[in-house]
Amino acid sequence: MKLAVLWFSAGILMADVRYTLRCEIESSDKVVSKSGALRQAMKDCTSEILQTADRQLSRNSKTTQILEFASESTITIDHEKKTWTRNGTAVAEQAAQAWMDQLKQMGAVFQLISNPLTEPKEIAGYSAKGLASVLTMSFNFPGMDKGMRYRAQMEFWISESAPGAKEIMEWAKKQKKGPTDVPTSPTMRMMAQFLATMPGGRQMLKDGENLVGQLLEMSMTMETKGLADTITMKMVMRAEKFDTSPIAASEFAIPDGYQEVK
Repeated sequence: MKLAVLWFSAGILMADVRYTLRCEIESSDKVVSKSGALRQAMKDCTSEILQTADRQLSRNSKTTQILEFASESTITIDHEKKTWTRNGTAVAEQAAQAWMDQLKQMGAVFQLISNPLTEPKEIAGYSAKGLASVLTMSFNFPGMDKGMRYRAQMEFWISESAPGAKEIMEWAKKQKKGPTDVPTSPTMRMMAQFLATMPGGRQMLKDGENLVGQLLEMSMTMETKGLADTITMKMVMRAEKFDTSPIAASEFAIPDGYQEVK
């Protein structure tokens, strides 16, 4: 899943930040490991992140996503098809709800448990605090003797001292609506469209309200039972190579010749 971790508000000048989210994947599936698919998957999910005062860009060899902070709309560029699309918040919310409804129709049962992590962790030379969550999902397909069970353990690590973190924290403070509110995490806000539709999701959003800063690491360990055997896969995306040099506006331009798909 893509997470926006640099936002702005009027009156705050934010420094440009460029870094890499390096992706590493391990799988117990020997066929996948030997086929070369794992190496390709790691290449495809490793992303370059560019952040300025009003936009964030995430790109890999196949796609580019641009988040416009003011409108919260997302532009997705498909480099293989040479097309691009724009989706606003309402469209994203509808897509999340439709996906959840489809899973429920397939007999899926969900449970999501989250817990803030108390011990800090150093990543890329910066101290980070974390949030852990466990998602379990079971299916009972018609005509099958056994159902399928899926478990994913996720961790998100956020730094208050990495490049761009102070500006994020200042932005979050300005989003408070009253004296009893806490700063809203941009990371959790981007996940809200999906989590709000899932049992336990709103509690995770609440647990992550104070997780405000620069995303340094996101990991997911997945286990699937009920097929021929049990398959496990672990994916880690870790920030590295921070650069605060100015970023040209042309970096966010849609390439010439690409067609918009509505």
